[in-house]
Amino acid sequence: MVSTSGDFQLSVTLRGHDEDVRALVFPTRKLLLSASRDSTVRQWSLTAPNPPTYDDTIALQGQHWFNGLAYSPPSKAFPEGAVAAGGRETFVFVKHIGSPPDADPHRLLIGHAGNVTCVAFTQDGSKVISGGWDSQVFVWDIEAGNVVAELKGHGAPVWGVMVYDEKFILTACADKMIRLFDVNGKSLATIKGHTDVVRCFCKVPTGHWSGAAFASAGNDEIIRLWTLDGTAMGELHGHEAYIYSLAILPNGDIVSSSEDRTVRIWRAGKCIQTITHPAISLWAVAACSETGDIVTGASDKIIRIFSRDQERQADAETIRNFTESNRMYAIPAETASQGQPFQKENLPGPEALHSQTGERDGQQLLIRENDGSVTAHLWSSSTSQWNLIGTVVSGEGSGGEKKSHEGKEYDYVFDIDIEDGKPPLKLPYNSTESPWDAAKRFLERNELPMSYYEQVANWISDNTKGARIGQSNQPPPPQQDPWGTERRYRPGDAGDGSTSGQKKLPQRSFVTILEGNAQNAISKVTELAKSQQDSTSSISEQDLSELQKLADQLSKSPSDPHPTQSQINTLFVPVARWPVKDRVTAIALLARLAVSPSFVTATCSGENSIVQNLVSAGLLQPNQPTANNAVHAIRLLVNLFASDNGRLIVDGEFDFILKLVKPFAENPESPAQYKALASLYLNFSVLLTSGAPSTEAARREARAKVLLIDIATLLESESPHATDGDALFRVLCALGTLLTLGDGFRAEMKGGVAGTLHLSASKPGAQQGTVKEVMQEIRDEIRRRPSGSCMLVMAAADVN
Repeated sequence: MVSTSGDFQLSVTLRGHDEDVRALVFPTRKLLLSASRDSTVRQWSLTAPNPPTYDDTIALQGQHWFNGLAYSPPSKAFPEGAVAAGGRETFVFVKHIGSPPDADPHRLLIGHAGNVTCVAFTQDGSKVISGGWDSQVFVWDIEAGNVVAELKGHGAPVWGVMVYDEKFILTACADKMIRLFDVNGKSLATIKGHTDVVRCFCKVPTGHWSGAAFASAGNDEIIRLWTLDGTAMGELHGHEAYIYSLAILPNGDIVSSSEDRTVRIWRAGKCIQTITHPAISLWAVAACSETGDIVTGASDKIIRIFSRDQERQADAETIRNFTESNRMYAIPAETASQGQPFQKENLPGPEALHSQTGERDGQQLLIRENDGSVTAHLWSSSTSQWNLIGTVVSGEGSGGEKKSHEGKEYDYVFDIDIEDGKPPLKLPYNSTESPWDAAKRFLERNELPMSYYEQVANWISDNTKGARIGQSNQPPPPQQDPWGTERRYRPGDAGDGSTSGQKKLPQRSFVTILEGNAQNAISKVTELAKSQQDSTSSISEQDLSELQKLADQLSKSPSDPHPTQSQINTLFVPVARWPVKDRVTAIALLARLAVSPSFVTATCSGENSIVQNLVSAGLLQPNQPTANNAVHAIRLLVNLFASDNGRLIVDGEFDFILKLVKPFAENPESPAQYKALASLYLNFSVLLTSGAPSTEAARREARAKVLLIDIATLLESESPHATDGDALFRVLCALGTLLTLGDGFRAEMKGGVAGTLHLSASKPGAQQGTVKEVMQEIRDEIRRRPSGSCMLVMAAADVN
């Protein structure tokens, strides 16, 4: 029975995850699925109805966090239903509900080049749609295991995807746009209205009070209601931070969860109930269509189910303890005041709780208590009273020795080295915060790429373990700080704590791209190998067994995994002979191996070099069925620069390689492709400006002119995928490094460079701090006088 009246009360608390709960699905009263940063998807099964109790098992075990989760009901292919999940590993896992925790996934879908943020099944359960940080959205045929359509046009990471019905798919993007596609990938509409990142959707029922077809929300803190043609039907205001998730109740009430610690229920344009949680981030909310109950997942690792049905509500003591946990919650002052300064002496006293009436459900009121403390309260429309939700902690602290930063006190103020030769950036942090939120705020405030997100958050967590409200926060022992006792973090650093003090230009080190989970990639190759019928495309069991050893080799020595000739030959079978859509995993593994000198020896000992083999396989052709074939092929070229032998190969094939990748410079097909090409150009720039004999000067300058033109082409590309700040930084470093070849080269090229620089400054990524600084270095390099010019001016002055 679905109850539609009364307030939601806590029904049951579920503990089992070791990190934030990022995604939830509540398809039936007997089944709940959850995904977490602890690298697991858990299945919760109902064991008793009133009040409900659940047993949990691990449905999926990954190696990195999950944040996308979907469920498909029982079908012929999946008798008990199916679960799909994606995350940091870049794969989409599809698995039978009820299969053993250690059982292999039914399908491992490999194609994304970055974190998979969202997944959804089509209504018939035959396909999965996935979106991610690589700005790509794929439609996968589950049984075939391949991409059957790509939803193109996204200019930034995709955070949400929703299958509206059997015809339409909606996507939510960080470029502030909502896009409508048909199931075959045809773009039907781009819906504008959000002023910040769009994160989530929910479908509203026919005849809804709003007249809308769906709702959307995101970082602008507003729930917006739309028709499918993009007509705005209304807005719901009340949240005071990012909105992460939306759900719809059987009666049409909308449910939302937010960074402001609340879940809110909306009806007829108004918030009718606010449920505060003792956690910073409420990442997920889902509704059960059978019961009308809702479930929340939060940064405190806990899942909570709430019900309007009194029979399913927890006992009075459990509800009282939940309420008390909110009352005891320590709220950072910056959070309580939405980042705005306030004077304690100007706040109203306790009498305001009785004399003031809230204007809307969930409205916040800060009170100066008689003992001098500050408390936060939320208005409840249903009870017409202010409810205490926590104590505001001055300095957001834990009671230990404070650190001062920008006039405020914090438990920690870390030094973050982003670049050599520059003062470190300050990262303030308090024990009441989530490390992930602090990392996100730091990166956004300093306009740094989100590629540092996981590194910074994990580092904060590692260096503040054990810190709790009311404890003194002493620095961890030196052996726990891999960056030295100064407690300084350097994104991407190997951990030796050293700085060179050098400027960004010229670059002198070659970059590599080592991404992806080798074991899962090998498993995918093995799975696909079993479906190959042609004898020329098959791989023997012995060769597959030898290939399995690669995972251990890459784990122990990623910078030189020492691949064998047999392993390399085995991977070239799918790369050269399998259907184009099935090659991506094998070429990704070859790209990882390209850093090894033995790889170069093994692939270049015959008539053709590795570059020519890539061309023969068609992997450097634009507009392939999947853009990631070219992504990994370019990454392979990038990684060849890691060894002396590899550099000889790319040096010998310089003109050929630039000709091959020129179409991608003109029109990058994905952000990952853009970054791979930026890395390739950077490595070529370093190669051309490294200590070659003076007799090579003319040849180097001729090559540098060709390379600089291609770099300018990439910088001036109008592709929506050519916006990433980190990739833009690499391309600019490539350009700036070339300008250091000599006075004559710089003088000849500076006119064109100045125009390219002007166009580059208009790109979104150009607002990133490091990009601005390398641009300034390039401008300084252009303006630099040739050697001896000052002396000549002085001599002329003396004559006069």
